[in-house]
Amino acid sequence: MRRFKLSFFCLVIPIVLLAQPSKFLDNIYYYIENTSIFELNQEEGRAYYLPEKSISLNGEWKFFYSEIPEGVPTEFFEIGFNDIKWGTITVPSNWEMQGYGDRIFRNVAAPFPVVRTINAINTKEPDIFAVSVPNVPREYNPTGAYRKTFTLPSSWMEDQVFLRMEKVASASFVWINGQQVGYNEGGQEPAEYNITKYLKAGTNTIAVFVTKYSDGYYLEGQDYWRLAGIFDDVNIYATPNVRLFDWYVVTDLDESYTNAELSVQIDVKKYSNLTAAASYYLKTLLYDESNALVAEMTSDKFTMDNTEKKQMIIKEKILNPLKWTSETPNLYTLKMQLLTEDGTIQDTSEQKIGFKETSVDNGIFTLNGVAVKINATNSHMQHADLGHTMTEEIIRKDFEILKQFNFNAVRTSHYPPVNKYLQLANEYGLYIIDEAGTESHATEYVSELPEFTEMYRDRVRKMVLRDRNYPSVLFWSAGNESGEGDNITEAVKTGKKLDHTRYWMYGGNAYSHLAEDIIGPRYPSPLELEMQIGLGFDGDSRPSFMDEYLSVAGNAGGGMEDYWNVIYSHPRSMGGAIWDFVSTGITEEIRKLEDKSPNNIPAHLMGNNIKLVDTKTGKAVDLNGHDQWVEIYRKNNLEIDGNKIAITMDVFPRKLNASGGHFITKGSNQFGIRQVSTDSLEFYIYTDRKHILRIPLPENWENNWHNLFAKYNGREMSLYIDNKKTDSKQVSGNIKNLPFTISLGRDSEIDGGETPGYMCDAMIDNVGIFTYDVDPDNLKPQNAELWLDFENETKQGTFLSYGAGARTYGHIWGNREVQPEMWEMKKVVQPISVTLIDAETGIVEVWNRNHFTDASQYDTRWLLEADGNILQEGILDLQVGPLERKMYKIPYSKPDLEEGAEYRITVSSFLKEDKIWANEGHEVAWSQIELPWKKDKPFVEQNPGKATFSDSKKNIIVTGQGFEYKFDKNIGALTSMVVNGKEMLKSPFLVSVWRAPMANDLDWWGSRSAYSTNWKEGFGNFVATEFYSTGIDQESYYPIYTNVTEEEGKVYVNIRQITLFGATVEGQSDMYIRSLQSNGLENIYTYIIKGNGEITIHHTLKPQGRTLPLYFPRLGLTCTLDESLNKVEWYGRGPQENYPGRKSGYKIGVYNSTVDEMYVPYIKPGDYGLRTDIRWVKMTDNEGKGLQFEINELFNFNAYPFSTENLTKSIYTYQLQKQKGITFNLDYATTGVGDTPRGVLRSYRVYPEIYERVIKISPIR
Repeated sequence: MRRFKLSFFCLVIPIVLLAQPSKFLDNIYYYIENTSIFELNQEEGRAYYLPEKSISLNGEWKFFYSEIPEGVPTEFFEIGFNDIKWGTITVPSNWEMQGYGDRIFRNVAAPFPVVRTINAINTKEPDIFAVSVPNVPREYNPTGAYRKTFTLPSSWMEDQVFLRMEKVASASFVWINGQQVGYNEGGQEPAEYNITKYLKAGTNTIAVFVTKYSDGYYLEGQDYWRLAGIFDDVNIYATPNVRLFDWYVVTDLDESYTNAELSVQIDVKKYSNLTAAASYYLKTLLYDESNALVAEMTSDKFTMDNTEKKQMIIKEKILNPLKWTSETPNLYTLKMQLLTEDGTIQDTSEQKIGFKETSVDNGIFTLNGVAVKINATNSHMQHADLGHTMTEEIIRKDFEILKQFNFNAVRTSHYPPVNKYLQLANEYGLYIIDEAGTESHATEYVSELPEFTEMYRDRVRKMVLRDRNYPSVLFWSAGNESGEGDNITEAVKTGKKLDHTRYWMYGGNAYSHLAEDIIGPRYPSPLELEMQIGLGFDGDSRPSFMDEYLSVAGNAGGGMEDYWNVIYSHPRSMGGAIWDFVSTGITEEIRKLEDKSPNNIPAHLMGNNIKLVDTKTGKAVDLNGHDQWVEIYRKNNLEIDGNKIAITMDVFPRKLNASGGHFITKGSNQFGIRQVSTDSLEFYIYTDRKHILRIPLPENWENNWHNLFAKYNGREMSLYIDNKKTDSKQVSGNIKNLPFTISLGRDSEIDGGETPGYMCDAMIDNVGIFTYDVDPDNLKPQNAELWLDFENETKQGTFLSYGAGARTYGHIWGNREVQPEMWEMKKVVQPISVTLIDAETGIVEVWNRNHFTDASQYDTRWLLEADGNILQEGILDLQVGPLERKMYKIPYSKPDLEEGAEYRITVSSFLKEDKIWANEGHEVAWSQIELPWKKDKPFVEQNPGKATFSDSKKNIIVTGQGFEYKFDKNIGALTSMVVNGKEMLKSPFLVSVWRAPMANDLDWWGSRSAYSTNWKEGFGNFVATEFYSTGIDQESYYPIYTNVTEEEGKVYVNIRQITLFGATVEGQSDMYIRSLQSNGLENIYTYIIKGNGEITIHHTLKPQGRTLPLYFPRLGLTCTLDESLNKVEWYGRGPQENYPGRKSGYKIGVYNSTVDEMYVPYIKPGDYGLRTDIRWVKMTDNEGKGLQFEINELFNFNAYPFSTENLTKSIYTYQLQKQKGITFNLDYATTGVGDTPRGVLRSYRVYPEIYERVIKISPIR
C-alpha cells in the first residue's frame, strides 16, 4: 500500500504555513500545527439533543494503527479501499485500551519533549527531539484510521443529515464516501458536521483519521492517562430543512424565590433555499414529573426566507414551581415544537429543566436564596478497563457512591463530561462545576499567546452552548492550570456572553484570577483558609471555593474534619473539591521474567505494549521509548553497599534513545548506565559522592547490537563497549545503598515524579549484575546477583497499574470499589449532627445541615451501649428545618454501671424511603456520644500460679502454667512465647518508628512539608527523604543490661536497650567540636510475668541524638506473630481502616476480621490497615487460641501478612509476597496520612519525646 509523504519541517525555524492544501492528507501539518485552524466545516455549538431520526454508529469499526501519520495508507478514506486486512476496534473506546499503542500517564509534562521558543531565531533545546509550541513531534504521533459503512434510511432523503462526534482525541479529519467533510481539534468537545451533500442512497462509507497530538493538544495537558481515539458516541441524525437548532432556558426566580419567569430562547435555522419561504411559529409545553401540563407558551409567527437563523424568545410566569437542588432534584420536561402556519408540526425537541437561581451577595454564594456548602470531589472520566470511555452503568454507579457518601457536587476535571453524566446529575441531584478543556499545565505560557486566544474561546463556547440548560451545572470553570494570561480572561468573557445566569471560577495555581467570580485558594492549610477567607486577610470580597484540596493519593485523606470546621464557620467559604475521585489504576497483565541467577529475583515487564522479540541469539526485551521498562524488585542481594559491582548487558539502541537513554539504573545516583543525547554514554556510582564516567558513543551506535560492561572494583570505574575498555576513572569507597528500585529502561527516581520526554528506545538482552571483581570474559549466570536473558515469561493474572509516573490519586478504585477514606468523607459532612449538651438529662443539640430539606425525612434512632452491648434504644422524631439547630432530649435512663465498662449513645439517621441512589434504611448520618459514666474495676489478685526462670549467658527463660518465654540477651528482647506447646512469635518484640512509606511520602509535591537540614544527597526529594536521611528505616538494637529476679511468684525481667537509627557517623556536634554521632531511642523495660503467662510491660522510651527526624511515622512495638493467629478482634474504631486525622468516620465498637480481610489494595503499596483508639485487640487461631494485647492508654494497631520490608520495597502490588508470619504493630502513637501537597498536618504527627506505657499481653487458651 502507498504511504503519503510529508515534509519534515525544521524544528528551530518557525513553520510558515502557506495556502490551505486542497486535500487533508496532502499536508496534515497545515492543520495540526496551525493555531488558526482548530475546526473546519462544523456546525455551531448547540444544546445536545438527538431527534428520533438518528442512527448510532457505535460498535465495530475497521481500524488501522500507526505510530506516525505517514504510516496510514493515503487512499484509506476512499469508498473502494480494501480494508479486509485491517483490524477492528470498538467505538467508543481509547485505542490504547483495545491493544493499539502505548498507555502513557503524565501529570504535568507532555508525553514528548517540549521547549519554549525564546525568540524567532534561538530555541533552547534540552532534548534533541524537543518541539516548540504549536508544533508536534514527527518521530512519534500515534495515528488511527477508522472506517465504517452505514445505510441511509430512504425516509431521510429530503432531510438535512448531520454527523455528530461527541469526543475524539485529539485531532480528527472526516470523509464521507471519499469526500472530505471537516476537521476538529479538542479531545473533549463535540464536533458536528452537515453531511447531507456527501450522502447517497443506500450504503455509505465514513472514514476518520485521528492523530493523538496536534497544536490543540497543548490545551489538553490534564493529569491523567493520555489516551486517544473516538471514545464517545458517534451518531448520524436527520432534521427538516428548517429546524429547531438551539435553545437557552432561563428560570428567573422572584425576590422571594417562590415564583419564576420561564424564558426560552430558541434558534430556528434554515439550511437550503430549495424550500420556499414560509411562515412558522413556536410552541413550548412544560410538564412536571407526573407528566401533567404546567404551562403552554406560543410565539408570534415569523418567516424563514433564505438560509438563515432566527432567534425567538418566549416567556411565561410559573407559579411556585418545585425547585431543583441537590437535595430536591425536581425536574420538568420542556417540549418545544416548530409549527408551520397551518399548525403542522415541522420539528420537535425536548429538554429536562430545573428551576433554580444562583447569586452572590456580599461575598456569599447562594442557591435559591440559601448560602450553600459544596462538598465536591474532582473526577476524571476514568475506568480501570475502559480508560476514558464512560457508560451509563459506570456513571450511575459513581453517582450512587457519591450520594451514599454525602457528596453533593463534582468538579468535572479538567474538561466537560459526557452528555449522560450531566443528564444523570440532574436526576440524582449532584451539583456540577463544569470545566472547560483548556489545561496547558506543561506549557502554561500559552495562556499569554494571542494565537491561542480563539482556541480558548472555542472550547468554552462549545461547553457552554452544550451544557447551559442542565440545572445540575452550578457554576462554570474556565479550565485548570493553564497559566494566568489574558486567554483566561477571554475564556470567561466568552462564557458570560452565552450564559448570564451562572458564575465563573478558574483552577489556576495563583491565589486568584481577576476574571473569576469565585476564587480559590487551592490547597491551603486549614489555618490559611481560616485567616485568608474566613477572616478576610486576603482583602478580597469574592466567595471562595477550593477547586482542589486534600489530595488523596493512595492511603491519604487526613485532615478533612479540620477543613470543614473552618468551612462551616464562615459563610464566604463555599467548600471545596477533593482531589480526586477515581483512582488512576488501569488493568494490566502481570508478566514475570525468569531470573537465571541463583537468587530468583522478581522481575516484570511493564507497559501495556512491551514485547519480547526474537533475535539471532534468542529473545530480547524490546522497549519502544514510550513508558515501557523492566521492573526489578529490591531483594536484599541487590541492595548493594560493598565496594564492587559489575554490570553487563547487550543493547540495540534506536533513535529515540537519545532522549530517554536509561539502560539500567538504581535511581539517579546509586549506579546506572545511560545514554546522553546522541554523543555519549555514562556509567555512574555513588560512594562519597556521585561519580560519573562518560565516554563518546561509537559511530555505529544506532541500530546495531553492542555489549556494554561497566565495572567498579573499589579502586577504579571502567566502561567497556563491545569488549573494548574505553575509559576508566579512579574512585574509592563503598557504594551507598539508596532506596530506589533497579529498572531497565527508566530511572524510577525521576519517572516516579515527572517523566521527561521519551524513555528507553532499545532492545536489551543478557543483563547481569555481579558484586565481585569480575572480567567481561568470565561472566556466568550462576555467579550473578541477577541474570535476565528474556527467554521465558510467565503471566500471573492482572494488577492495577499507575504506569511510569502517575500519582495514585483516588478515593475509589477504577473498578468502583470504595477506599477506606470514604467513610471519613461521609461522616465529616453528614446531614445530621448530634452533640451532647447534658449527659445526666440526655439533652443533645441536633443540627440539620441540609440546606433545603427537613430532618423529618429520616428515620432517626438512638442506642445506649456499654462496650458495644445495647442496653436501651428508641426513636427520635426529628422536626428540624433546613440549617436549623434544636435541642432534644434522648429518653434514656442511667443504668446500673458495670465495672470498667464504657458507655456511649449512638444516634443514627436512615432513609425512610427508597431513593434512586440508595434503598430505604441506608444510614446517612451517625453521631457517637461518650457518656461520663465510669465505675472502676476493683483489683482482685487471683492466684496466677508461680512463674520461674533460668538465666544463662545468652537467654533468660521464664516458665509457668503451660508457657515458656525466652528473652535474648544479645538484643535485649522477648523473642519466644510458647503457650501450650505452640510458638506465638516468629520475630521478637522490638520498638520501631518505621512504617512502609505511603504514596504521599514518596511524592516530590509535598516534600517541603518535611524538609529539614537532615536531608542527605541521594535519598531523593520526598517526604520520606527525611526518614531515609536520618536512618530510621535501618533500626538496630543494642542491650545495655538484661537482668532477672523473682518475687512472690512473679518473674521480673529488666532491660535497658538502645535502638540505633542507621550508622554512627562523624559529624559537627557544635560550633567547635566534631565527633561520632549516634541517633536513636533509649528503652527501659520492666517485664512482669505471672505464673499464668500474663505479661505486663512497663516501657519508658526516650529519643536521643542530634539529628532525629522532624517526626516519626509511628512509635511503638512490632513483632511477627505465628501465621495461624490470623483472626482479629478488637475494641476500638472500625470496621474500616482509620488513621489519626482520619478517624472520626469510624464508630467505636467491637469488631471481628481476619488479617487477609484487613488488606487494602492501594495500587502503590505502603502501610495500611491501621485501627485507632483501641482498648484491646485479640489475635487468635481458628480454635480461638492466641494473645490479647492491652495498653494503659488508647493505642493503634495493624496486622498484615507481609513484612514491613516487603511493603517498603514494593512499588506495585504484584511485588507483595506473603511471609510465614503476621507483622503485628502495636503503636503508642501513629502519624496520620495527610494529603499530597501539604503532607500530614502537624496535629497528627508523632514527635520525638518521652513515652511511658504499660502493656499487657495475655495468653488466650
